[in-house]
Amino acid sequence: MFPLALSIRVSTPALLLALALPLAAFTARADEAKPAADKPEVWINVGGFSRHFDRSSQYNERNFGFGIEWRHSPEVAVMAGVYDNSLGKPSQYAAVNWQPWQIGPVKLGAALGLLNGYPGIERGGTFFAALPMATIEGKRFGINLGLIPSMKNVDGAVLLQFKIRLM
Repeated sequence: MFPLALSIRVSTPALLLALALPLAAFTARADEAKPAADKPEVWINVGGFSRHFDRSSQYNERNFGFGIEWRHSPEVAVMAGVYDNSLGKPSQYAAVNWQPWQIGPVKLGAALGLLNGYPGIERGGTFFAALPMATIEGKRFGINLGLIPSMKNVDGAVLLQFKIRLM
């Protein structure tokens, strides 16, 4: 279901570790110079909804799940979780959400990471995914809005993910 797919076969724990270790080292140095007002934030997401451009297909558009997001700066967040994908299959993801631009309360950028659970891509195995992402975050609640462009055998969609701030 995602626009970029490369042939990568990785177990889920290895996938999470591969994304987390380099980012943890970078974050440790960044936190030392960070003012108190820019403390890291932890968000829990409960999945969300998708709206596919091809309305004739019978996609699951209620994509409930569970995930965690750690925003260590206004521009960068690390995300990982599970959800029911548009094909009714379980999917797992780990990504970095890089959002260098902001217009009012809306952060803009892209989520880059690894995803699985789509039988048409890598036979359901792990693949690289990248998609444009917008985020709006209040003090306790937020949303992530993503876009999957239609390409080749991928039916595009708009994604909406709900999240609650823990810290």
